Amino acid sequence: MPTMIWFADLVEPVENFQKFFNRPDNKILDHRNVWLVNYRNMGHSDHHASFSMDVSKFYFDVLKEIAADVMRFMDAQKLTMATLGGHGFGAKVALATATANLNRCTGIVALDGGPLDHTHYEAYQELSSYVQYCASLPVDKLDLAQATKRINDNV
Repeated sequence: MPTMIWFADLVEPVENFQKFFNRPDNKILDHRNVWLVNYRNMGHSDHHASFSMDVSKFYFDVLKEIAADVMRFMDAQKLTMATLGGHGFGAKVALATATANLNRCTGIVALDGGPLDHTHYEAYQELSSYVQYCASLPVDKLDLAQATKRINDNV
């Protein structure tokens, strides 16, 4: 049976899609073996420092690395080809992986994936600044109340 590999968005566990794929009215499992996969730094996947929120590197360097991770996963599972799909950022992972590995991908399913590169959008730049601020907090020197106050005052 053909294979589909599914990736979730940044803030949702891929396991949330188990109910969707197993619903009685959803017949996809009659036609595809579906793997629910966490990309790097999500869920129980490998964690890498290279998953950076640096706007200049994120969509190009990090997505290339994640695409290579997906290919290593496919190789380890002996999957020669697969349809790739995802929601939100997971759709971007699917698209980036497929475009870099056309000979291994049979198609794309992108649920609310938007453009591959959001870096020029004001909303992305604002969100990125919030993430960078939070990442710079010295959490080892702050208690919860202090950290919460700093975030509330600056984000």
